[in-house]
Amino acid sequence: MLSVFDLDHTLVKGNSSYRFCKYLFRHKVFPFSTLVYSTLCYWRFKFHGLSLLELHEKIFRRILQGRTLASLEAHVDAFLKENLFPFLYKPAYECLRHSQKRGDYTVILSNSPQFLVKPIARFFKVNEWGSSLYAVDKDDRLCHILSLMQGEDKARYVAELASRLGIAKQDVTVYSDSYLDLPFLLSAGRAVAVNPDKKLRRYFQERKWNIL
Repeated sequence: MLSVFDLDHTLVKGNSSYRFCKYLFRHKVFPFSTLVYSTLCYWRFKFHGLSLLELHEKIFRRILQGRTLASLEAHVDAFLKENLFPFLYKPAYECLRHSQKRGDYTVILSNSPQFLVKPIARFFKVNEWGSSLYAVDKDDRLCHILSLMQGEDKARYVAELASRLGIAKQDVTVYSDSYLDLPFLLSAGRAVAVNPDKKLRRYFQERKWNIL
């Protein structure tokens, strides 16, 4: 069996990247203007048609580009210690733990950056993880976005992983909150909508599929 989980709004409440930005502001790593800008971009993404790619590009260019990866990673463990447990979405977390106890191969796929997803995946003790990837230059400074882990990318990841592990589609379960992840959800034999947005909820309700 293969169980694959989205991260933001699925295993955790809210968006982990945005929460990390708020954390860095509170600890005087980022200026207030950074928090304002990221908030405006996130609201434009949620309610005014900004694409996921545009969201990442705007945040990367304005906030992350030129910063060293080490300067961000230095704050991740403290951020997770303060924020992860309070913002777990317990129903999805319990599904993950049940899958692990059953012996499933468990995976987290997220469009959040690797410097957040990797330690979160380690906390959840999943077998593997995939994320958006940011490139660094010779001085360890973030220089450009290598790739985003979007819905179709997650679907390809699941198909390739299932093939590698010899797991049939009907033995794959995926969990996500967003209609943007519909290709990902349809890549599995069993799809579960977790805290779904309005469009995904309607899609699942029409088909009488599982909603958590």
